[in-house]
Amino acid sequence: MGTLLQDVRYALRMLGRSPGFTAVAVATLALGIGANTAIFSFVHAALLRPLPYAAPQRLYTLGEVRPQIKELDADTSYPDLQDWARATKTFESLAAYAPDSVTVTGTGAPENLRAARCTYNFFMTLGVLPMLGRDFQLGEDKAGGAKVVLLTYPYWKTHFASNPAVLGQSLRLEGVSYTIVGVLPDGFEFAPARSAALWQPLNLDAQFAARRSLRWLHVVGRLKGGITFPQGLAEMRTINAALAAAHPKENGAIEVVISELRERIVGQVRPLLLVLLGAVGFVLFIACANVAHLMLMRATTRRKEIAIRVALGARRLDVVRQLLTECVLLSILGGVIGVFLASWGVQLLIAVIPERTRREMPFLSSAQIDFSTFVFLLAISFLAGLASGLIPAWQMAGSESGEALKEETRTSTGGRMVLLRDSLVVTELAVSIVLLAGAGLMVRSLNALLRQNPGFDGRNLLTFVVSLPESSYKDDPSFIQFEHRLRQALLQLPGAQGTAVVSRLPLTAAGNTIRFVIEGHPKAKGEEDEANMRDVSPGYFALMKIPVLEGRNYGPEDDIKAPPRMIVNQAFVDRYLSGESPLGKRVKFTYSDALPLQEIIGVVANENSEGLDAAVRPILYNSFEQDPNSAFYVVMRTAQDPESMISAARSALQGIDPQLPMIEPRSMEGVISDSYGVFLRRFPSRLITSFALLALTLAAVGLYGQISFSVAQRTREIGVRMALGARSGDIMRLIMTRGLALTVGGLVVGTAAALVFTRLLASLLFAVTAADPRTMGVAVVVLTAVSFAASFIPARRATKVDPMIALRYE
Repeated sequence: MGTLLQDVRYALRMLGRSPGFTAVAVATLALGIGANTAIFSFVHAALLRPLPYAAPQRLYTLGEVRPQIKELDADTSYPDLQDWARATKTFESLAAYAPDSVTVTGTGAPENLRAARCTYNFFMTLGVLPMLGRDFQLGEDKAGGAKVVLLTYPYWKTHFASNPAVLGQSLRLEGVSYTIVGVLPDGFEFAPARSAALWQPLNLDAQFAARRSLRWLHVVGRLKGGITFPQGLAEMRTINAALAAAHPKENGAIEVVISELRERIVGQVRPLLLVLLGAVGFVLFIACANVAHLMLMRATTRRKEIAIRVALGARRLDVVRQLLTECVLLSILGGVIGVFLASWGVQLLIAVIPERTRREMPFLSSAQIDFSTFVFLLAISFLAGLASGLIPAWQMAGSESGEALKEETRTSTGGRMVLLRDSLVVTELAVSIVLLAGAGLMVRSLNALLRQNPGFDGRNLLTFVVSLPESSYKDDPSFIQFEHRLRQALLQLPGAQGTAVVSRLPLTAAGNTIRFVIEGHPKAKGEEDEANMRDVSPGYFALMKIPVLEGRNYGPEDDIKAPPRMIVNQAFVDRYLSGESPLGKRVKFTYSDALPLQEIIGVVANENSEGLDAAVRPILYNSFEQDPNSAFYVVMRTAQDPESMISAARSALQGIDPQLPMIEPRSMEGVISDSYGVFLRRFPSRLITSFALLALTLAAVGLYGQISFSVAQRTREIGVRMALGARSGDIMRLIMTRGLALTVGGLVVGTAAALVFTRLLASLLFAVTAADPRTMGVAVVVLTAVSFAASFIPARRATKVDPMIALRYE
């Protein structure tokens, strides 16, 4: 310990004698360490931190899909859930939930909140106990069950001031009084429920409880202790086969899918975080290489000092330990600054994540510099110090003391030292081109995605959601009457050019799907065709500028008393009626034999239902006048910035019903910008571009330093050349050739590495390949230009050397 303290004191003295070198090295390491720590905090929050449930490794999600629709987010019907629970021997418990939203009234202005409904044993399955009060009880999730609600900790804290007397109080949800029976613990989150503020029992009505073909529940199961995943999967497949035999119409073509709960939560964001961690790791690598390069340049001025120490009896290991102590000390200082940079960086990254994404992925917002992150910071600081100092220390300690003591001037180039410094610069340039190529691919993917045609005109469109409470709006005529009054009120607003309603906004989700058969195209039970379903008002297609390709649009004649009719999109025709005229064809939904046939009266162009990066799906459009909903999206085209009309539209809505909040008002362009597909490209494109620019800057500094140091070392040689008649152009060419050689080496190595590492981006790319030649070409040009500038400055300075001064230079 005494030796270590002595090494630290000596290192501090040596670093204090070179404040410029120390500042540059510490700043370089601080940037690399801070950036890595910030990204690690997100990786830890999403992938490493245990889920806030008991024994989370035993929790799985279960669902039912048809073979042609493989999705992690698979749903299950309530009758199937009951049959699973009765038959399973491998799962300790099975529970279900469904995301929802509710309007809270009676406490001031109406407020719409994200909520969730669940079976009574949902929290029991997760292993979560209320912090205050009790859990749901058996029977409360059935039709006619008690109207009770659980509050999440954040909602309890913000809306009830953490008052423990909240138990037993009433909360009016959708105009119905619910009794607060408990508060969930601080830190509880369940991302698949989209950051629900309130949890309610299912309170199933008869239709939802008995309809086996209606798959709308998300199921979570806990495996029994000692049971493996393959055992659970095998049993569920056996149960599913029995259900298919017993209910061929509803379950004949159904498969059971099971996945880990964590995979359901972070599956899509995992590749993104790992790519970012790899990219920022490259930045730290360059930072360490840069500091190692600085150490090697500094070694030239310390060779005699080290040689004297060796001559006086110091062992090579003592010298290495001393020099490594200096590097680790630099790295620790960089880590101290890096922790502040990381803390600021985490907050900045959270701020640029769209609010909708933060709600659906609350674990991203929980990223912070906690104990685990601090341990990572210490470890990476120590490793960075070793990585940046090991080669210079070993090289400096291995110098021949005799030769070092005989050196008289700074004209000595030290062959091995030069080779090491050149190798480090080439490595920095190579890693820079990898990051430049990755940034270019992500930027091109984002631009290609934003250029996608969504199938409608999204400019000057205001959208918001209306949810009519059952207590005030009880039947279809009341829904239709309200929709008519709202549209008329909105049309009276200055700047309003048209309004329409739709059950599901484009680009937000696939929505409900429904099975059907087309008259004349018989299908076996369980093998029926399937498509997404939308309910639209008659003016929807005209408002969205979706052309009608065949037939007609909905009109006044398609009211609730008319025979049911439908409009389909072109994708529907291409898949199910290829080569046939769709007009006049009749379609029957198969979930009930009592349903009438519906005539196809029109075909419209495709709109993208799920996202700009998703394939277009077949869609059936029903008339809202014939199949109204209590919850729907309002779309209004405006003559001005749509968000400037939110206040006026809210006043129009509450002029009809003061108890109705305007839910999620935003422009359609905002919907596109905040969509998950855009986030998956925009977020990494910004970060990787930032990392690439940082890496390029560090590499350019490294190249500049190497060329400048070379010029300083060769000052006498340059003076001799100029005294013998060399012109400025000759000197410029001599120095620039060295910089060009290093650049070419970096380009060759970096291009080969980029072709390998950019493949890791494949899952995030859109409409561009990992080996895109255009992107690689731009990266090469950018690096070449920056390297030229970094070499030109010291080369230009070399041409200004005065031969007379240089010849006297010692």
